[in-house]
Amino acid sequence: MSVVVVAGGLGDMGRLITDALRETGNSEQAVVNLLEQYKTHTVICTFALDFQAASDSQLTLIRAAERASSVKRFIPSEFNVDYDQGDDVLPYPDKRYHVVARRELEKTSLEYTYIYPGMFMDYFGMPNIPTHLRELCLFVDPTNGVALIPGDGETPMAVSYTKDVARYTALALELENWPLTMTTASDTITIKELVSLVEKNLGRPLKVSHQPIATLLEHRDNTMLPRNVPIAEHFPEGVAQLSALLADLGASVALGAYDFSRLPTTLISFNISSQKLLR
Repeated sequence: MSVVVVAGGLGDMGRLITDALRETGNSEQAVVNLLEQYKTHTVICTFALDFQAASDSQLTLIRAAERASSVKRFIPSEFNVDYDQGDDVLPYPDKRYHVVARRELEKTSLEYTYIYPGMFMDYFGMPNIPTHLRELCLFVDPTNGVALIPGDGETPMAVSYTKDVARYTALALELENWPLTMTTASDTITIKELVSLVEKNLGRPLKVSHQPIATLLEHRDNTMLPRNVPIAEHFPEGVAQLSALLADLGASVALGAYDFSRLPTTLISFNISSQKLLR
């Protein structure tokens, strides 16, 4: 069986890679040595790419994987949407960390793929479902009976449950050849439909407010769902940081960044279906 390393994961090898990157100041040779020592065939990166040091670590890992004679495949830390979309569709500043990794991978001889799950469904079931994601309240707050809809709420949004994404990624390792992208979205829903589902489950209507896309893009509306107020305390810059993140996310959904039907057909080259999962 080929050796697969999940950098940023909890496995021994993945943890060693992560520790080496942190402790040696992104020493590329140290990572090359580790990869070759364990005869690593495939590297999966799961770093949270929301700051420069994490981005630099992934770039080091890509370069080290290219130099390591045993490594043939690489999955970068993506697991969202197409980060090459322009700001008119995906107004998310931190996408630059993903874009630079893509350009670095393109220089290598490694086989690589980008995995698009879309929005994680976990956020709509917290805190009542098992998940490893940090709590965040998106669009609907059933506890307090309110909803914040970016734009008109009619734009389709691809969604996946994180446990399914993990299983699909594991299945992808069995493929003889990888397409450039793989979509794991299990469903598509609009935020209006999401609100209706929550209302049906609660047996009562939510108090719904709409946020204009222009207002979100300019970060002029700091309104947030009540459940997010205590969550903001865990962000370094508090409410300002979280509201900006939520504004960018809401605008991206409303503008169609999560609508996979809008992706070029040449990119939607493979979908790991539940049919394969059940075999």
